[in-house]
Amino acid sequence: IMIIGNDFEVIMYIRNYQKSDLKSVIFLFRETVHSINSKDYTQEQVKIWAPENIDEKSWHLSLLNHYTLVAIDKEKIVGFVDLDENYVDRLYVAKDYQRQKIATRLMDKIENYAKKQGQISLYSHVSITAKKFFLDRGYIVNKEQYVEKQNILFKNYVMEKFL
Repeated sequence: IMIIGNDFEVIMYIRNYQKSDLKSVIFLFRETVHSINSKDYTQEQVKIWAPENIDEKSWHLSLLNHYTLVAIDKEKIVGFVDLDENYVDRLYVAKDYQRQKIATRLMDKIENYAKKQGQISLYSHVSITAKKFFLDRGYIVNKEQYVEKQNILFKNYVMEKFL
């Protein structure tokens, strides 16, 4: 557990994902994509990216099989990240908690964990929205790409950081 703030009113910490987190994590993902990522992607794109019906079982298995962390504020999940070997799969922070260093703290923990596991670099498929955050952390753009999902193209970036 890592305490993020030293303000006693706001006790924010990071811990490993557990099964009881699933519905909150999916809600946070959908809400974030629809409110934050919608600034860089169309309504059609965000509906495909974060649909109404998400396969909870496959998400849970994926989060469980990855090294997954959640950020908690007053018993509410406000961010999460998951790592599959050297691939940062998902990094999301709740819309009302943006720009409070939550993603920074989550990524610090992921990068430190990856180093201890012997990884020499991390990579991710990064949205237009998150590109600046990753650049500021020292990630480089290996390539810009368009990924097709349900016949719709999504622009993102393959980004990498050497640890």
